[in-house]
Amino acid sequence: MELSLIIPMYNATKYIDQCLTSIAQQNWLPQQFELLIIDDGSTDDSVAQVKKWQNKLPITLLIQTNQKQAAARNNGLNHATGEFILFVDIDDRLEPDMLKQLCQNMAGYDLVESGINKIFTDAAGQVFNQEIELPIIRQAQSQNELIKLYFGANTECDVGLWNKLFRREIIEQQQLRFSNGNFFEDSLFVGQYLNVIHYKKIKFVMQPLYNFYKRQGSTTTAFHQELDQLSESYLTKCIDLLKQTNLSQQEQINLMAALKLRVWIYTIHHHVKYDPTWSLRQQRQYLLQKAEIGSSFKPNVPIKYRLAFWLMLCFPASYNKMYCRKYL
Repeated sequence: MELSLIIPMYNATKYIDQCLTSIAQQNWLPQQFELLIIDDGSTDDSVAQVKKWQNKLPITLLIQTNQKQAAARNNGLNHATGEFILFVDIDDRLEPDMLKQLCQNMAGYDLVESGINKIFTDAAGQVFNQEIELPIIRQAQSQNELIKLYFGANTECDVGLWNKLFRREIIEQQQLRFSNGNFFEDSLFVGQYLNVIHYKKIKFVMQPLYNFYKRQGSTTTAFHQELDQLSESYLTKCIDLLKQTNLSQQEQINLMAALKLRVWIYTIHHHVKYDPTWSLRQQRQYLLQKAEIGSSFKPNVPIKYRLAFWLMLCFPASYNKMYCRKYL
């Protein structure tokens, strides 16, 4: 088997046809490939809809109780037989030449990464903005630079799973699986993979071949208290990963300062949107305890995170109102 596409699915009825059509209509497909669709306990008719596609595409349907996306991807990896692995989200779609570009550029490389097209839709599903994002880690001139760019810039194009072709042999040899629940597990997986391959063994396709949908109103409005613990867990695993690199201790500290700032800002946003008990006083304490003022002055911290940190700290009421107006 040449290629395994791993696609987790949960209550995806309105997206299935668009996603699978984009695969069926590729202008080139390997002679041997498989689609592993892992249903994560859907309560709609997603399973029935996928079964209608089984006479059109080589689909293996795996059904599990609801364990979330990370567990579904691990289930897919456990059943995959392809030489190469491509992860796809069921609510996204591929450009017609994506598989051709990725697979035919893989010879002699351990990873192929393309650009992405980020498509922003409102609660009604209407597109209101699009942004093309291309790989930043292509700028790396050494293994250390690769890791520094990955954790420093931390762009969705670089940390995302779906615009990359992986070698299954490397995944299995390194026993890589998705951990940390459903919180930045894809970023951790890609970081671990990058750490065990050589930076010169990465091929970049400077075209947006994957359409990544950012949907307003698609995220649950429930508050998840465990997010704080998952944030801590993710950062601890990133620290452990950086210790395995050849980066100096100071470089590790600087990268973690930038990463902590991003993660805790993300976590605070979750509190602001969904936690009815969240207060401005808590927000200030959280920032000072978790991220620390010094983090905003460290190298590798993008300007937007520096700005967000100071606005959240000094003008929390105004910042929170502005943020909720934009994302809720």
